[in-house]
Amino acid sequence: RWRGRCEGEGEGEGAEGDAEAGSPGAEEEEEGVPSAADRRACDAEARPPRQPAVKLVQLERLPPVLTLHLKRFSAGGGRGAAKVSAKVPFPLELQLGPYCSAQAPPESLSDLGSPGGGGARYELSGVVEHKGSLSGGHYTAFVRAGASWYHMSDSHVSEADEEAVLGAQASLLFYVQV
Repeated sequence: RWRGRCEGEGEGEGAEGDAEAGSPGAEEEEEGVPSAADRRACDAEARPPRQPAVKLVQLERLPPVLTLHLKRFSAGGGRGAAKVSAKVPFPLELQLGPYCSAQAPPESLSDLGSPGGGGARYELSGVVEHKGSLSGGHYTAFVRAGASWYHMSDSHVSEADEEAVLGAQASLLFYVQV
């Protein structure tokens, strides 16, 4: 008869997992077979302790223009698709050196944001945003020309500031390598 909770535990009287005669569930246990609860407990004990993990993606070649398409639609869980209107922060400048395969992998999480890698610096040059809902709306764009930003909507163009650009509900981001 199986008496211990996990392999290697005692087989003597009083070991955890014992089912005494007349106790509930005693007649359900087969001799030599641990209960489901005991198997779950053993599985949990056998697992190594949790530790932090880092998934590293390294870029081999960088494009002259980096286009990032932000996911702005989600499956609505049986209700169809829905627009994601959450604010997604994005920087005016990206430094991709730490993510390039020419460099050694980072040794810690704090190394991920460190600058490095010549030719891996990008400046934001355009933002496409969608105003409205999934069923209707309007696309507009912010475009940088030199040091100035412009907001473009159909046939209307107006000057814009960085605050308006960074506050946009971006769908597409365009970064130019500098």
